[in-house]
Amino acid sequence: MKPLCEAWPHAVIFDMDGLMYATEQQIRRAWDEVGPSVAGEPLGHNIYHTMGMNRALRVRYFRDTYGPDFPYEKFETAYKSLVSRMKKTEGIPVQKGLFELLAWLSEERIPCMLATGSSSFHTWENLAVTHTPNIFCHVICGDMVEAAKPDPYIYTLSCRMLGMRPEEVLVLEDSVNGVLAAYAAHTPVIMVPDLQKGQTDEVKGMPLAVMDSLLEVRDYLRSGYLRTE
Repeated sequence: MKPLCEAWPHAVIFDMDGLMYATEQQIRRAWDEVGPSVAGEPLGHNIYHTMGMNRALRVRYFRDTYGPDFPYEKFETAYKSLVSRMKKTEGIPVQKGLFELLAWLSEERIPCMLATGSSSFHTWENLAVTHTPNIFCHVICGDMVEAAKPDPYIYTLSCRMLGMRPEEVLVLEDSVNGVLAAYAAHTPVIMVPDLQKGQTDEVKGMPLAVMDSLLEVRDYLRSGYLRTE
């Protein structure tokens, strides 16, 4: 879906894990470490199939994949505890260009919002720990909606909250599920893949572009944005 309006974008909608922060690498490592105690094998590879999902869909995925008796609650408690320790010892890696892009959007007075499949606790923790400027006019988390990516609902709701048509906004996503959700919502989307760098063919033709970093996104928008006073 291509933008149809002048001075586009009127707003930018951010995903979080993988796009703003390199947290998915930490989660993958935790799943590998915890996996043998709950499933007899490392489980990190499953993250490639669950990116963008909320908790309910992840529970369903693991029980469909490993059987209805998969102890998801035990798994979740263990891996979240490990990720929490990683955050304390390693910090939360911020993706290249995040702060530069947010600064430019703020300067141009372009509204931003956050639409993530992560929980509210995880979302606000990440924003606080990384000292990310909170310029988001709205924040939607995975525990606030029933339908998760790749369902388009979160982006349809985002446009409604912004009071804008889908073609007026830009969605930034790192995952295949996220791009599928944005495309189905008829919102233009730029993909900045992290762990899924080798899987962009799955959404070929859907994003406006596939870029290497949020710094590249900033430069792309800065070069083409026509401000109207």
